[in-house]
Amino acid sequence: MGGDRPGRAMKRLALALAALLLASPAGAAGFDEFQVYDGRIAEQGVPDINIHFNAGRRGRLGDGAPRNGLLATAELGFATAPWHEVALLLPVAREFSGDTYGGGFKLRNSFISPGADTRPFAYGMDIEIGHQSTRFAESNLALTLRPIIDMRSGPWQLILNPSVVFPLGQGGPVFVPSVRGVRQVAPIVWLGLEHYMDFGRISRGEGLPQQGHQLFVTTDIKISNRFAVHFGLGHGLTHASDRWLGKVILSVDF
Repeated sequence: MGGDRPGRAMKRLALALAALLLASPAGAAGFDEFQVYDGRIAEQGVPDINIHFNAGRRGRLGDGAPRNGLLATAELGFATAPWHEVALLLPVAREFSGDTYGGGFKLRNSFISPGADTRPFAYGMDIEIGHQSTRFAESNLALTLRPIIDMRSGPWQLILNPSVVFPLGQGGPVFVPSVRGVRQVAPIVWLGLEHYMDFGRISRGEGLPQQGHQLFVTTDIKISNRFAVHFGLGHGLTHASDRWLGKVILSVDF
C-alpha cells in the first residue's frame, strides 16, 4: 500500500493544478512549451528524466483541438559529451471531459558551451524536430531553432531563448522568443519570472491583440543533487493568450 502513495500524491497535484484553470478566451496562441532553456545539461553519461505537467495547456486551439485539461510530457535526456545532450519528448493531453490525445514526439539536440553552469556568460543552441498532429501544432512536422543566452551575476540569472519555429511544408517561420529572470533566495530555492511570446509568422507578424504573451511567476526547489521541482503560475497578457495556467516540472538525474 505504501508504494502507491507517490502515485496518489502526483494525481492530487495534477488535479490541484487543473483547478487553477479558468475559462480562456477563444483564439489563443498555441505555445510550443512552457520552459526556458539555460546552459545546463545533464552530467555526461548519466540519463535524466523531466516530467512536465501543464494545467490548461490545450495544444493548438481550433476545431477538434484539446481544450481545457492537462498536458503531461515525459522528457528523457542523455548527455553524450560535456557540450551535447539529446532528449526525446513524449506529450499526452487529457481534457476535463476525459478524452485523451497523443501528442506525437519531439527530438532535441542541445549544444552548450562546456561548464556553462559556472560561467558568468554561456551560450548554446537547441535543434529540435517534432512530429505532432495538427491538434498540437500548425504543421505535422516542424523544426525549432532555439538559441540559448545564459548570463549570471551573483544570485541573479537571466536566460534568453529567441526561438524560431519552421513548420515544414506549411507556412513560414514563426518567432516565439522567451525570457527568464531568476534570483536565488535560499541555498535550495530560486524565484523567477518567465515571459513567453508568440509574434506569429516573421513574414507578416501579428498585431498585439493576436500575439501570445504569457507571464509566469516561478519557484525552483533543488531537493537534492539528483532531484528538483519547478512550479509556475501564469497569466495571459493579451486577448489571444490563455487566461490562467499552472505548471510543474519534476527533474530526476540517475
